[in-house]
Amino acid sequence: MSEKETGSYPQERKKGSPEWVAAAAARAEAGLKEDAARKVAEGGKRKVAAVTGAAREKLEVQAERKGARSSMARAGIEPGQWRKAGETDETGYIPADAPVKPLGYDGEQFFFVDTRGQVFNTGGKAMGVERLQILFAGAEDFLCWAWPSYDKKGAIAGFKSEEVRRDLFAACRERGPWSMSDLVRGRGAWRTDDGRLLLHCGEYLWLDGKLRDTGEVGQHFYVRRPAGIVPWPHPVDGDNPAPELFRALRSWNFERGDVDCMIQLGWYGVAMMGAALDWRPSIFTVGDAGAGKSELMKLHKIVLGRSMVSTTNASEAGLYQLVGHDSVPIGIDEMEGDDGIEQSQKIIKMARDAASGSVRIRGGADHKGVEFQARSSFAFSGINPPPIPPASMSRLAVLQLGPLKSRDGKVPQLKDPESVGPRLLRRVADGWSRLPDIYEQYRAVLREAGHDNRGQSTFGTFLACGHLLLGDEGMDALGLPFETLDWWGEQLAADAVPELGDKKPAWLDCLDHILTTTIDNYNHGVKLSPAQVLEKLELSLMEETEARSILAAADVGLMPKGTLGQSYALAIPNQSKVLGRMLENTPYGHRGGSGSWSWALRRGPEPVVAKGFVVGSKPDGSVKLENRYSVAGHQRRCMFISLSDFRTFQRQERA
Repeated sequence: MSEKETGSYPQERKKGSPEWVAAAAARAEAGLKEDAARKVAEGGKRKVAAVTGAAREKLEVQAERKGARSSMARAGIEPGQWRKAGETDETGYIPADAPVKPLGYDGEQFFFVDTRGQVFNTGGKAMGVERLQILFAGAEDFLCWAWPSYDKKGAIAGFKSEEVRRDLFAACRERGPWSMSDLVRGRGAWRTDDGRLLLHCGEYLWLDGKLRDTGEVGQHFYVRRPAGIVPWPHPVDGDNPAPELFRALRSWNFERGDVDCMIQLGWYGVAMMGAALDWRPSIFTVGDAGAGKSELMKLHKIVLGRSMVSTTNASEAGLYQLVGHDSVPIGIDEMEGDDGIEQSQKIIKMARDAASGSVRIRGGADHKGVEFQARSSFAFSGINPPPIPPASMSRLAVLQLGPLKSRDGKVPQLKDPESVGPRLLRRVADGWSRLPDIYEQYRAVLREAGHDNRGQSTFGTFLACGHLLLGDEGMDALGLPFETLDWWGEQLAADAVPELGDKKPAWLDCLDHILTTTIDNYNHGVKLSPAQVLEKLELSLMEETEARSILAAADVGLMPKGTLGQSYALAIPNQSKVLGRMLENTPYGHRGGSGSWSWALRRGPEPVVAKGFVVGSKPDGSVKLENRYSVAGHQRRCMFISLSDFRTFQRQERA
């Protein structure tokens, strides 16, 4: 039956009639289905092309590895004659294209790249036949060709291990001193010597848009590791998964809404760029049971795959040993404050050190120092987080979760989840050169919002990485401001974010500890803190003599009004066993009495903190200062706190 017979021609119907409208709607629906089918087909073709392209690149690298093991005998060089033929490597001691590469030495230890792409450390142990076979595993015939031993009939019967050792050690000596802690790199993102982004994908390296074998690049050696995610083989534009991932994050009930979604998305970028970044902040997701913390951790695994270390119970030492030279993200679920406080604090300290990549040195079993350097970003989650010191909190973004928005407690599933990580990683790789400019723009708006350098680095890194993954087009599609970034600074104003709520300079933190720690002295059956004593004194609820006596029990002197400032002042000894015990559980105390409180107080602003008080004038007319004061019946050098100026400082801080 023809279209005309069915009456589907628009010109045969009156425009606007029910029949005409129905036919137009049917055509539009058919067109949409056709477009959708075409997009699906194109997406499928792109996916197939990407998968086959990646497989082809991997096969090419594997072929290069096998080619490197081929015997020189095929090139006409007889066994043991490679030196006469001039076919030596750059050191001049082993055959060219040998399956084992010398790296260097450190004391009595010699380092090589074995046939598995791993670092082989002699460790000062004897290199007998068995260890040589391990070093050349899979290429034992090369040993027999390069260093042959013959039987009585002149046939090759094996290899001369003493000659192998001699040449291998000489080659390492020629390469020079070498250190595993400085020069070995594992999985994750790194910067080359000239600033390019290098992605270590485990079995392969990704550099300049293509896969290559693991090994030396510049001065560093990239050791072969278990497989991780590999960047998508072609640039990701129309099939960018970041907007879809952002929409999925919106199904969680984040306290700061899109701001927290952006921080979470940015963390994926931080996790992928790892050691390539100068600053690697972490996140801590907090929420009650049923808020979706575990579901969010599952999403992390979907996005980051095998490149992420995920656990619910770990020790600091275990994590250092597991991660080794890798720069991979670490996810720790159920990081609670009521279970293993000391262990949790060590892991949080590890995340703090990893933010900047600081090196830890510990004693080894052989009485030699062992260096550990973590360059990972962490994702913690828990209901009741452990106490987090301000210094560690400034390297974190805390994401507060309310109950899940969906009634059934389910979260959206990503389309084509197995390709989300590779596609995002390709976005990171292609946008690497643009990241510094984006980062500086966010730092500028955060600076205007009152953030210091640390706050700019932490939140600026998250926002810049999220923006890089989304791109301007993705930000626009999600309704996020991108042409001007002031909105982000307003939402993350320094005086509003809980991450910085307890942050204060060391002198003020120290003084707060001194004022709020209870004195080991009963007053009418109650132990008071110095702050409570001063409050009673100012309200005329306590006599000055009594207040001075109670404060003396804490080794804190009370100076008369007008001695320093307009009101009373405190004299705090530079050394005191009593004060050291009071502050023992703080960063400033020590039972021996030589704590660091005086050094912290010295950094306080004048006239709140003074190093002396006026006792007269010198012959030249300048004021004469005294830094000694009688505290608890004993003259001691002190730091002095003007209470009137301290109250003024507090009012200005609150304003």
